[in-house]
Amino acid sequence: MDPWEALAVDDAVLKEFLERCNGNTTFIPGPAGHAQAVLLNKDLNETHNTQEFLNMAVASRARDFYTNAWTWAEKFIKHHGLVDDGDIKNITPLSNRKSMNKMAFVACVVKECKPNGLGDMLIAIKEPTDTAKASLHNKVLSDREFGSDIGVDSVLLLKEVAIFRPFGYLNITLRNIVKVFKYDITHPT
Repeated sequence: MDPWEALAVDDAVLKEFLERCNGNTTFIPGPAGHAQAVLLNKDLNETHNTQEFLNMAVASRARDFYTNAWTWAEKFIKHHGLVDDGDIKNITPLSNRKSMNKMAFVACVVKECKPNGLGDMLIAIKEPTDTAKASLHNKVLSDREFGSDIGVDSVLLLKEVAIFRPFGYLNITLRNIVKVFKYDITHPT
């Protein structure tokens, strides 16, 4: 008899070894992260063709723009006429930032927050066309009206934002903030 035949392993014990034991996963930023999220959330026995998988990844990316906070931002923009015709589609896209010194108006979702050790915060922001990095001044974070509402998945409405070139970083100060919608805001009625 071979040594491996002497191993008596019950299926329940084997399953414990095969299950994921560490829930700490490093997430990939940007669009590749949406594909990673779909992979992590899919059932192991589930099979999808490439097109179905891409559709799920696109749906994951689009989810940011169907939140209550984004809906409130759209209504706020329309009500106050902050852009042409009050339509959020008339906002200058982030993808144009590298050719500009200042963006007139930006509506974006905060996707990542990291303190820089000097009191400011480095954030990743996203809008339907692009993702960008930004520096958030410490006076914004300590502001009574806006500071406590800024976090991952909150929506920022910004005006006259300066751009650090050639990298396209946005420099967000207190005077740039128009409105912040907290991520857990209730649905508008």
